[in-house]
Amino acid sequence: PGSFRIYLPGSNFPGLTMSRAFGDTACNGVLREPEYHKYVMQPTDQWYAIVASDGVWEFLEGEEVCNLTAKKLRLKGPQETINFLVQASRKRWAYCCGEYCDDITAILVQWNADNKESKTNHALTIRRPEK
Repeated sequence: PGSFRIYLPGSNFPGLTMSRAFGDTACNGVLREPEYHKYVMQPTDQWYAIVASDGVWEFLEGEEVCNLTAKKLRLKGPQETINFLVQASRKRWAYCCGEYCDDITAILVQWNADNKESKTNHALTIRRPEK
């Protein structure tokens, strides 16, 4: 539920989880026009976005990710938050699929971040997978 997938013709596996395919003309039925929303931020608003691969979204819904990350981001910062999300995703894969795990990639972007170490009002955190 809530997951949009593209399958090979006549098959239900493998399924690529996605909601949009920018510029993709090969997949019939996939919308090429992005859906976007414009929001007005106040100078005191602190917003963040998590952009992640389907390996994260396979077993975690958007609302659950917000619930898992909002408090941790405020208390522990972006790096620990994204590490936590990646590990939570990996644990779900292990529980559901054993040894198999899809790619898990996540980026956390903050706007108007309260960053004492930087003079900017934005931050970008990328976690490289451990080997």
